[in-house]
Amino acid sequence: MKSPRKKSIKLLALFLLFSGGRLLAQQLPQYTQYMYNTSTINPAYVNENNRLDATITYRAQWVGIDGAPETKALTITGIINNRMGLGLNLFKDNIGPSTEFNSNAVLFYYLNLSKKVKMSLGINAGVDFFEVDYSKGSYYDQDDVLFSYDNYYNALPAIGAGIYIFNDNWYVGFSVPNLLLNKSNVVGDTNLIQRDNHMYFIGGYVVAINSATKLKPSILVKTIANAPATIDASLNVLFMQKFTLGVSHRFKDSFSAMAGFQISKNFFLGYSYDYSTSDLGDYNRGSHEIILKYLMPRWGPNARSPRFF
Repeated sequence: MKSPRKKSIKLLALFLLFSGGRLLAQQLPQYTQYMYNTSTINPAYVNENNRLDATITYRAQWVGIDGAPETKALTITGIINNRMGLGLNLFKDNIGPSTEFNSNAVLFYYLNLSKKVKMSLGINAGVDFFEVDYSKGSYYDQDDVLFSYDNYYNALPAIGAGIYIFNDNWYVGFSVPNLLLNKSNVVGDTNLIQRDNHMYFIGGYVVAINSATKLKPSILVKTIANAPATIDASLNVLFMQKFTLGVSHRFKDSFSAMAGFQISKNFFLGYSYDYSTSDLGDYNRGSHEIILKYLMPRWGPNARSPRFF
């Protein structure tokens, strides 16, 4: 077993990496079941089925580590005419002494590239609220002027864009949730918060094994300045339009198991468990994620069975 001192060093490094510290960029929340809630990472995503789609997500990351990330998110999207849709993305992220609340409105427009292929363009705009409670935790340098503040609070603008190309069997997409390189100063020229661009690349393909079974491999690549790329590769299976089972691997970070159940025509419940393979695996009991999706009953002449993405 590692010594308490080594554990403290690990947890300090964890805090510096994810708290948006003075010299490091703050990262957006990560999701294992992003393929069931793509709107969280790409404003251009469209279910293209004349349906209102509302999803609640709860994620507890690295259970067992004090101050580990905890995320709550709500996304709502829907088509308002034959070409255009609106949405709303909200999330609250708690990491150590920091709390982030993000609110974004979404607008997307899609068009036909061919008889079978469509393209959607989306934008999002909103505000990112950030708070640090310095009364929580202890610090090596108690005389640092930054820690003389009990609380730090600020609100920063967020503007992003995305593109999503798809047909009934496959999809690819690219998005940047925030194009602004936000910085916020609390003392002189010292950057307390620095938000770098996050870029997301997604892709997936659905293979019909038979009339009751569909297979979907997918991939997500996230890049951010001054940090290694994050690559998620997943494989999901849909049985009888009711049950889903899947596995995922986040390279150099974790393995995940996923399961979902179509509770009714309008409600889907999903769960995932991540097992850490990084050095942090010695100090946590994995990560849990739950999603609950609501799909309004279909309407209109183009209503059809939902796609497996």
